[in-house]
Amino acid sequence: WWMPTRENRNHLTSASSPTSEMSFGAVAIAFIRHTQDDRRRGRHSFPLLDCCFLFRQMGVWIVLGLLACASVFSPALCSKGTDELARGFWIADDKFWKDGKPFQIMGGDIHYFRVHPQYWEDRLLRAKALGLNAIQTYVAWNVHQPRQMEIHFDGFADLEAYLNLAHKLDLLVLLRIGPYICAEWDLGGFPSWLLAQPQLQLRSSDPLFLNLVDAWWSVLLPKVSSLLYNNGGPIIMVQIENEYGSYGNDKKYLGHLVRQARAYLGESVILYTTDGGDRESLERGTIPDDDVYSAVDFPTDSDPVPIFELQKEFNAPGKSPPLTAEFYTGWLTHWRETFAKTNSGQTAKALEKILSLNGSVVLYMAHGGTNFGFFNGANTGADSSDYEPDITSYDYDAPIGEAGDVDHDKFKDLREVFEKFSIASLPDPPLLPLRRAYGDITLRKLASFFDVLNVISEPGNGELVEEPATMESLNQAKPHPCP
Repeated sequence: WWMPTRENRNHLTSASSPTSEMSFGAVAIAFIRHTQDDRRRGRHSFPLLDCCFLFRQMGVWIVLGLLACASVFSPALCSKGTDELARGFWIADDKFWKDGKPFQIMGGDIHYFRVHPQYWEDRLLRAKALGLNAIQTYVAWNVHQPRQMEIHFDGFADLEAYLNLAHKLDLLVLLRIGPYICAEWDLGGFPSWLLAQPQLQLRSSDPLFLNLVDAWWSVLLPKVSSLLYNNGGPIIMVQIENEYGSYGNDKKYLGHLVRQARAYLGESVILYTTDGGDRESLERGTIPDDDVYSAVDFPTDSDPVPIFELQKEFNAPGKSPPLTAEFYTGWLTHWRETFAKTNSGQTAKALEKILSLNGSVVLYMAHGGTNFGFFNGANTGADSSDYEPDITSYDYDAPIGEAGDVDHDKFKDLREVFEKFSIASLPDPPLLPLRRAYGDITLRKLASFFDVLNVISEPGNGELVEEPATMESLNQAKPHPCP
């Protein structure tokens, strides 16, 4: 039973509406709002004593009897109120809840910075035709701030336009704000100018690094806040860092990110982490003390049942809806490798198993796109000296190909699975845009590097060093992220 406090009583009354003059409808609406807020916070409370106080003033004890029959007020009942009261996204009873009803996330990654803005809507419409109700995207810091004193939110970097477009198309959004994103993107999304400060410790509680993150988030997160689902936008969840358990164990760093995110986005936002589905990664990468939801990822051929059970150990009781935040539809490709391909039938079978367990899933990738410019990242193999650069294409053997192709088995097989679990019938994908073959291009040598050195450099303004210097230390970062 729940004891009343001044804060809770003020939630149900107001100075402009004395208790003795409150109508039954006003009390009922206040009660629903109060109880729904409790549900969002994971509390199953019943403000009996406050209701007694109010109803005694009104002399309507019969209402108290009716409310007492529902000691835990159902989110579904709350959804029968006004639109304002019904709208919300939260976690309770090991389920996601959207507008008072259980919700199964069927999402996929489509990164705005890997798709030409002209094709954003086309690719999102193909995602809907695949059967997705949500998209997930990283925020690439280096796309928005290529130089320390430059910040861009236009063109390829127009994050707000991309999120608003998803909203217009009735797609929810899981937003991965970093600051580190991995994603096979150059330096994991970190701006290259960070490397000009060799003493700086990336992905750590180093104050110098945190100050730079705070400065970036002070620009980014106010833009995100207005687009949260509970504020009328499409964003239902916000990811902190990325698979940090595979890298480090600095809980002070993770805690700082959580506090900063909540300072801008509010206490009700669902923050989450994503880590590999093994105990060591989850122990290092999760933040359970700060009420941050822990999602998992794992190889497609893994049995999801024991991994989802392990996931529960790293979430609060009742706060662990099963979610694989990266369900691999394909794989990345390095230079000198053949294009990675995975079996569409096996991928579809693994997807269906997760959904049949009432699990939620995010395809990685739904549409891979392209690593424009020099923004392709790299991986390490056996050790740090085993350098494996990723190719320009990020097709990923995804169901929606790099050029928007959907006329192949993987799209059809996954669409059939999603259709079984979709509430509404799926739309047809849009027609492919017109394509053109450019033919062969012949290159011919014009000059050697040393012939044009004085043209491409600035004679007299150079810097004399005893040892080769890095491009970052000489401020040679590309001035703008994308063509």
